[in-house]
Amino acid sequence: MPKDKYSLANRTIEGLVKLPMVRVNRKNFLKTQFKDDENLKGIIKNGPQAYYSANELRDMADVLIKDNVTKAASASVLAGLPSNPLIMLGTGAADIAQYFGLALRMAQQLAYLFGEDDLFNPKSHLNEVERGRLLGLLGGMFGVSGAASLIYLGSQKMAEPLGTKIAGKAMLEGVKHPMMKKVGSSVGHRISHQTLGQTVTKAVPLVGGVTSGVITYVTFKPMGQRLANLLADNLATQQASTNASNTKEL
Repeated sequence: MPKDKYSLANRTIEGLVKLPMVRVNRKNFLKTQFKDDENLKGIIKNGPQAYYSANELRDMADVLIKDNVTKAASASVLAGLPSNPLIMLGTGAADIAQYFGLALRMAQQLAYLFGEDDLFNPKSHLNEVERGRLLGLLGGMFGVSGAASLIYLGSQKMAEPLGTKIAGKAMLEGVKHPMMKKVGSSVGHRISHQTLGQTVTKAVPLVGGVTSGVITYVTFKPMGQRLANLLADNLATQQASTNASNTKEL
């Protein structure tokens, strides 16, 4: 296991987002999530936050989290993972690769639900800013210190439509490397921590390479709620600020 936890976190994320079942397409996700909404086109263009309040989206997040936990407990969700993910990721345990792949998938969905723009560029490799945003989301799920600030900086002006806001990825270009490294190192420590693999392996037997949904439910639900709370609080603050500015202009 590499000693550099920051590099491990980056390498793991880089490998996982190449998998179809882990990487989330923003447009397709929003189409499915808001398929019956009359404002679907606007939601895809401007983001759900242009039509819903932070509280409304937080309620939707609970349904999304429950759906992710349910799917994560089934073998069908892991069908997109390679038969031996440690060959690609070098994480040291298949259950760890599966665990963090599912966590990253849910993190992306929650981010798009609360109005994040596309987390990826058309190129195959992630740039530093994109890795920083994903690290912030994972860090937020795990309660890592500094992750909330990284998420905030990556989603500045999120309450405004995508066409007029300053893109979160642009805001992150000004973030000092030490902040990303601190959060990334903590995420890497979580990935490399042998206790996770040992606990999962010893507590629940692996059937066909798939970890039982018991451990997934126990850990994923609070992780999703933690990130959803951060994103909702961040959006609520931005929406309140935007409303206050609009009131002053009247």
